[in-house]
Amino acid sequence: MKRALTLSAFGPAVLALLTAGCCCLGGRSKEGDLPKATGGASVYVAPIPSSIHCIAIMPFKAPTELIGLSVSDLFVTELMRMGRYQLVERTQLANVLSEAEIALSGLSDARAVELGNMLGADGVVIGTVDEFTTVAHRGKTYSVVGISVRLIDCESGRVMWTATLAEKSRDPGIPISQQARTVVRNTVFSLQKQWRVQRQVKRRK
Repeated sequence: MKRALTLSAFGPAVLALLTAGCCCLGGRSKEGDLPKATGGASVYVAPIPSSIHCIAIMPFKAPTELIGLSVSDLFVTELMRMGRYQLVERTQLANVLSEAEIALSGLSDARAVELGNMLGADGVVIGTVDEFTTVAHRGKTYSVVGISVRLIDCESGRVMWTATLAEKSRDPGIPISQQARTVVRNTVFSLQKQWRVQRQVKRRK
């Protein structure tokens, strides 16, 4: 049976960003139906030049506001490690839209682009937490987390890359927060391996 999730599953938000604006921050499942721990996401990167340098990462759509905010914060942390983009400060979103509204209802591509332009971003990342649960199998409990994300160019409205990954923890008893971190890290790593097909160019003024 699934275990009930509580708001303490994640604990405090994992990230506190720096200054305003764009700143460089460097039912029950059968076992056969469960996503496996593969370590690689399903990724598409448009093989065209990209002038996206500054991006805004919105809270992910999720069953609860805390899950949406926490998983998107994990994504921010991992994306920062790659050093490809500058990031808009999360707190700036409070000036344009409630984070709770985004996390619970999600955003259309058009609305995401509108918000990205208001924040001065070249692109905007939106995502969904498709799975965030635990499952029991043969008396042991496994965490299952699935996410899907995409980057939209605020100038053209084009989707520049997408990534989807759902994984069951390799070992029983792994906290769902730890599995979420693993899934996000594997997703960003899979994206990083494909970014070579999308050369970055200067943004037209």
